[in-house]
Amino acid sequence: MRILERLSRRLSITLAGVMACSSFAMAPAITAYAEGGVKPADAEIIQKIDEGTPIKLENDADYTSEVTISGDTKRQTYIIHSDIDGKLRVNIKATDTIKSAFVDIYKAGETSFLSSEELKDYAKDKIYEKELNVKKGGDYKINVFRNSEEAVKFQIKAAILTDKTIKIRNAESPAKKTAKVTIKKAKDVDGYEVRFSTSKDFDKNVKTKSVKAKKITFKDKKGTIEKSGLKSGKKYYVQVRTYVKENGVKYYSDWSKSKKISKVK
Repeated sequence: MRILERLSRRLSITLAGVMACSSFAMAPAITAYAEGGVKPADAEIIQKIDEGTPIKLENDADYTSEVTISGDTKRQTYIIHSDIDGKLRVNIKATDTIKSAFVDIYKAGETSFLSSEELKDYAKDKIYEKELNVKKGGDYKINVFRNSEEAVKFQIKAAILTDKTIKIRNAESPAKKTAKVTIKKAKDVDGYEVRFSTSKDFDKNVKTKSVKAKKITFKDKKGTIEKSGLKSGKKYYVQVRTYVKENGVKYYSDWSKSKKISKVK
């Protein structure tokens, strides 16, 4: 009996040692934030992100210049402020193939992500877009984390959008080199912006005009905006959006569906 008891104790000690070694060996894999590993809890990642100083993104600005995350640098963090209840739109364009990177978005001061997604084998020029609801008076952080040995190269832009969208009722050319757009009145907005282009994708010959709401005379909830200096004999596409202004920042709505002017006089 004593012999069996001794063998049993030795076996228990041996198994305990094996389990301890196995647990120790597995620990790095559990907490690793790298390709092939398991992502840590949100709060743990956010704590690391908050140790750095984020780069401020201007609302509705164009893409930044190219950003490169490489070498000992693992992440780049951005921040954008919202003074309205609306929607945050983030666009990240790969300027070279991205093997693996995480895009984490969260409200400053919170310990969980609003969104966390991996960009896996993202080809050059492919664009990642994410839209999330945001609240007035909040700062929102966007963290791009390099998740492989390969450098991550990209451009980024972000915008806080108001939901006060608008429709175009009519678009025509009443005079030479001039277009007139009839819009439906939107409630509680500070102004309107119209854009004109000879391309339906609005990527060339683009002209814009911004008008304060109080400068437009509305009748039966319809008002007009005119734009001169267009090219005679050309077909134009037109879109309009609203904006609200808070603390000196303009927050725009999405662009409306486009209307076509077959020929400007």
